[in-house]
Amino acid sequence: MRIGFLGVTVGLGGCLVLDPLLPFHNNIPCSEVNDETCNTDEYWDRVCLTCEEPYDWDRAYEWRAKTIKDGATIRGIDPNLVSDVPFESTDGEAVLDAHFISAHGDVPELSQTTILYNNGRFASIEHYLPRIQLLHELGANLYVWDYRGYGKSLPETAPESIDWMDDARKAFEQAKLMAPDPNKIIVYGMSIGGFPAGEIADTKPVCAQIFEASIVSISEKVEENTSVMLPGSFLTSGVLETDIKLADTKNPTLILHGSNDYAISPASALSFYDKLPNTIFKKFVLIEGAGHGLGDGGVPEAGFLDYQNELMTFLGEGAPNCLTE
Repeated sequence: MRIGFLGVTVGLGGCLVLDPLLPFHNNIPCSEVNDETCNTDEYWDRVCLTCEEPYDWDRAYEWRAKTIKDGATIRGIDPNLVSDVPFESTDGEAVLDAHFISAHGDVPELSQTTILYNNGRFASIEHYLPRIQLLHELGANLYVWDYRGYGKSLPETAPESIDWMDDARKAFEQAKLMAPDPNKIIVYGMSIGGFPAGEIADTKPVCAQIFEASIVSISEKVEENTSVMLPGSFLTSGVLETDIKLADTKNPTLILHGSNDYAISPASALSFYDKLPNTIFKKFVLIEGAGHGLGDGGVPEAGFLDYQNELMTFLGEGAPNCLTE
């Protein structure tokens, strides 16, 4: 017998599954975009584009001074480089909004590389367009997608964990079809994007994996916030335990984290790093003064040139197969 209450499933065997109760998602379907979401005082959190409006790929942002210090420039994305490639979920219950952005061509070693970017928990692709512009500036091709309930993805309800992971695997297959070289796909997870990124890295062939300000362990997060030590199987279904999934990974790994991350502690990121095999190339970079996301000045916002250098150094030293000679 099982008794369900507010998404908590309790079995006679003593298994309490908390996945559905944890606040993973803070999505905004495009149908809910209105004056309130658009006129917020927080510049980096404005969500203004309705379902009928295309994303403003080449928007000129008011970058923080420290982001573009030392004369760096961030180009807008030429809309002609963007292909809209929505896909249907395996279960037929969802249509996910996705876009492939071709490389601008100024960085030959990344011209065949594709970064599969997994957003954080807030709003939609619109919120992450500044991050997408920064990644585009690096010179790689990009594949970006919205989870169920985010932006233009349907249905308008956030996904259950098992469906989320299945959608992530499908997103990889779609990205593989678009990538100029399917053997040069880097999976990138930002914040809760670490969950789908981890699923992809565990089940699909990627040339490298990057985690930025990522949450990768529900059990550790709950223990950190409550000081309650409980077995992982008591807390979660295991579907979202990225640190366990990647305990035997063979992928080169870069972990980027801000010293002032209010949401996911640097200690948690370092714990993830320690759990990764010592047989792979792995690198942990703590960015002094960086916060968690766009609003508080996260890792890329702390200095784009430093961010660019860290990614290119990682690829050159640890993941040369991701690059074109």
